[in-house]
Amino acid sequence: MDWRTLVRKGPTLAAILFLTPAGTAGAEVYKWRDDDGKLHFSDEPPSSGRAQDLSKRYNAELPFSLEFDTVNYALPTDLRNRLSVTVKKIFTIYRQALNLEYNPERAFRIVLHGDRSTFREYQQQVAPRLENPAGFYNSASNQITALAVNNQRALTALITHECSHAVSASGDTYVPIWLNEGLAEYFSRMRVHGLTAEIPLNRRALQTLKRRNFHRDAPNLREHVNASPNAWQQANGADNLAYSLSWSLVYFLMDSEDGRALIRTLLQRARNAPLPLRDSAALIERNWDGGLDALTRQWQDWLRAAEGKHRY
Repeated sequence: MDWRTLVRKGPTLAAILFLTPAGTAGAEVYKWRDDDGKLHFSDEPPSSGRAQDLSKRYNAELPFSLEFDTVNYALPTDLRNRLSVTVKKIFTIYRQALNLEYNPERAFRIVLHGDRSTFREYQQQVAPRLENPAGFYNSASNQITALAVNNQRALTALITHECSHAVSASGDTYVPIWLNEGLAEYFSRMRVHGLTAEIPLNRRALQTLKRRNFHRDAPNLREHVNASPNAWQQANGADNLAYSLSWSLVYFLMDSEDGRALIRTLLQRARNAPLPLRDSAALIERNWDGGLDALTRQWQDWLRAAEGKHRY
């Protein structure tokens, strides 16, 4: 069974959400079926001892501290809890699905500004090259700084997006922009429910790609995955084409173990090699059965009929 789709909808899931505190660190979780075939989840195994130990999968304990700070803003308790649970979940998924650990030497900080002018003033001091961002991650301070927009879901998506950047490019690693932004867009749509998370499709991105007729006439994926940051940004356009294409490639790859293995290979190559990874296409050719042409055809097949969501 694919570990991403273990938890199903229905009464069983409702029981999990009710009985299990969200984001419990170091909790023990066991799964088993009784003699009547009913599925159970509990923090203790049954007396029979026949149970699957899911504790490692649901362990949200982080190897570093998570700190929140605010400037001209009162952080609501429910939003703080939501952000805390979401941040812990993204680090857990990176560790378990992509074998990527994040162990900074200092606390991971999230600073929310309630005033646009003070946020812009700080952004110009530490990240002047960014053009009108709503938030950004600074590796030197291990800090996400964001404008506290009124829409809590949008703010959570923004923080999650920047958390992905923090993990994927930790240690000053150069991750190709298509993969870096594709992963960030993928995780920004995550919704946490108790100890599980769902990542739905980005319908707007799918529409953008289909309007370009990419499900019939494939784009030049070699050019896309090898694009420099400047070229990638220039190709984005008003319809966010570069973001949509990068998101779709990541979602397609995260849909299978072979795809996740390729992402792991790309990330490990980016992290461990002495030179920046500039040629993603060459690495894909070596590590995907049939090379980039086969990946392109399979991605198009997925694009034509993309449905469902990923569950962790």
